[in-house]
Amino acid sequence: MTAESGIAGHAVRRTTSLLINVSTLLQEPIGSLRRYEVVDARANGLESGISGSLRLLRTDQSVLVTASLSTTTRDLCGGCLQELELLIDLAFDEEFWPASDAALGVAVEPPPERAGFDVNGGQIDLSEAVRQYLEMGRPMSPRCGAACPGLIDREPQEAPIDERWSALANFKIESEPD
Repeated sequence: MTAESGIAGHAVRRTTSLLINVSTLLQEPIGSLRRYEVVDARANGLESGISGSLRLLRTDQSVLVTASLSTTTRDLCGGCLQELELLIDLAFDEEFWPASDAALGVAVEPPPERAGFDVNGGQIDLSEAVRQYLEMGRPMSPRCGAACPGLIDREPQEAPIDERWSALANFKIESEPD
């Protein structure tokens, strides 16, 4: 990692990993800040690298990570079923909770309503958060473009009628209006 000049006097560190050491940040006062530029970071289960920016803020009990990341993933077009590559933008705020107070060296009990991830061994691993937000960011039915030919149109066919049930076709259900 190398430090470069950042916004408002904060150094921007470059990283190629989603595993970030926060042990010194946890010993600093509330409001301490770290900025990272993520360049082609790899994570388990992801096909391509992740790039973007991270902001780590020391809160009273945790580290708040604000992420603005992007990656590409492969999927199938929902219209023509051809493989395509999608650019997915990820933006999230997640808290990472340490099991102990780094300054005092005592175990801390996180609040019962806490949501987020754990700090393990003084490090946060963003891989699981990125994986979850990537899955939520995938389109349900991606399209390869405006010129997608779609599936082959066929004339709708009526379902064959089982002769044993044909007598029911004569019945009509009458309902009373509300």
